[in-house]
Amino acid sequence: MYKPTKDHVFIVIKTIAIQISIFIVILGGAWGLQKLYAFTDQTVFPDPYQVTYVDSMSEEEKGVQLLDALTNRMRYELDSTYGWTANDLLFNPYIMDNRAYRQFGTYVATKMLLDNYSTVIAKLGNSDRENEDLYKARLNGFAFSPSKWGILFIPSAEEAYENGLKLVDKYKKDLLAKKAVYNARTDDIYSAFNVILSETVFGYALGLLQDSQDLSFYQLDNKIYEVQGVMLVVRDYIHALYTLYPEIAAKGNAENYAEAMKLLDKICEYDPLYITSTVNSGELIISYLLFAKNRIEDIRDSIRI
Repeated sequence: MYKPTKDHVFIVIKTIAIQISIFIVILGGAWGLQKLYAFTDQTVFPDPYQVTYVDSMSEEEKGVQLLDALTNRMRYELDSTYGWTANDLLFNPYIMDNRAYRQFGTYVATKMLLDNYSTVIAKLGNSDRENEDLYKARLNGFAFSPSKWGILFIPSAEEAYENGLKLVDKYKKDLLAKKAVYNARTDDIYSAFNVILSETVFGYALGLLQDSQDLSFYQLDNKIYEVQGVMLVVRDYIHALYTLYPEIAAKGNAENYAEAMKLLDKICEYDPLYITSTVNSGELIISYLLFAKNRIEDIRDSIRI
């Protein structure tokens, strides 16, 4: 029977120690690069957009603040250090994919909620005419694919979105001057929660992580950051609705709201060093989504009681 000598044991221990050291150096280097990048471009978002509520504020002022919360994330992405990278030919798929996919999700949620704001909340009723500026913003400005890049007379995605936001700002100015409509009734707030919980927002986010165990790590992390983009918009909007309309809290929703926000915060702060199907996996994000969805459903249902 072969018996290893002390020299052989030493060689094995030395080899293992070298391998562990190399792994630690690689891991530390990756962590360092991630932290270095975070100095130039934010990667975690612990706080929702803050709106201000006072008893004496007008409905028009509420409308402006709610719309500010809705468009906050789109404005942030467009004005961020590296701008709109979702349509960059090089940086999107290879270098800045996490932020690019976060921007994809931001676009989807912003467009869906802006559609609801324009066609439901910014009208006196179903037969009332939609505000022209919001109509142009959602059907022209935000109709562009987030990956579209401009050529000749065709605007790029970021140019189209910036034009859309200018139209949104024009509506806000008219609203404060009482030249535009804002009419958020209980049914309209209920409708806004329905959109958030619908297949086009929460359902879209959950669908991205379908069969997440079968995805490769580079596909999975893109999906997770796209979900994060969706939830960043959702968190801002729910926080604004809850703050601007104290009657929602008066329905006994303090615990539901606190738990929903805590879960959404976990998604919005999610930025691990690495993601696999078993470590920092999609299943974890799905659990946050499902529990948050249940809490938000309870808040929505209480509005009708």
